[in-house]
Amino acid sequence: MRKLNTLLTVAFILFCAHSFAQDGKYGYIDFNGTLKLMPEYLEAEINLQKTQSDYREEIERSKREFERQYIEFMLEQDQLSPSIVAKRQKELQLLMDNNAQFRDKVQSDLESMRSELLVPLKKKLMEAIATVCTEQTLDYVVDTGTGTYLYINPDKGVDISQAVYKLVGVEIVPEKIAEQGEPVLNVKAEDDNKTTGKK
Repeated sequence: MRKLNTLLTVAFILFCAHSFAQDGKYGYIDFNGTLKLMPEYLEAEINLQKTQSDYREEIERSKREFERQYIEFMLEQDQLSPSIVAKRQKELQLLMDNNAQFRDKVQSDLESMRSELLVPLKKKLMEAIATVCTEQTLDYVVDTGTGTYLYINPDKGVDISQAVYKLVGVEIVPEKIAEQGEPVLNVKAEDDNKTTGKK
C-alpha cells in the first residue's frame, strides 16, 4: 500500500509537470537508489560497519564487566556491612547508567558519521544531475523515490519568494545579503508588537 501511494504521488507530480510545462523537458531519477549504486557508497558503508563493529565490541565488554561485578556483589552481599552494600549498589547503578548513556551516544555518533560520509556523495550526485540537465537541456528533474524536485532550471522558472514574503509580512534586509550570501528574513515591526503585546 505504501509503495502504491508513492507511485501515485510520483505519477501525479509527473502529470502536473507535464500539464503545466508542456514546452519544457523534464527528467526523473531515483536519487537514493542511484546513491546506493555509487562505488563510494559501498566504501562508506564498509567504514561505517567497521566503526559499528568496534562500538559493538566495547558495548559487549562493558556489559560483561557489569555482569561480573553484579554476580560478585550478589555472592558477597550477605557478608558485607550495610554501608558497603549501599556503596556497591550505587556503583552498579552508576555503571549501568553509564552503559546506557554510552549506547545512546554510539547510536548518535553512527547517525552523524553516516550523514558526514554521505555529504560528498550527495554533492557529487547532484553535480552529475546538473551536468546531465545542462547537456540534455532539461528544465527540471523529479526524484521518483520521494516525489521531490532535484533540479529546476532558473531560466525557466519564476522565483516568487519576494511576492510571498510581502504577503506574509516578511522583509529582506538588503545589506545582509551581500555579507552572508543569502537572504536574512525579518518579521515586520507590527508582528513584533503583536508578539510583545505592544500597541
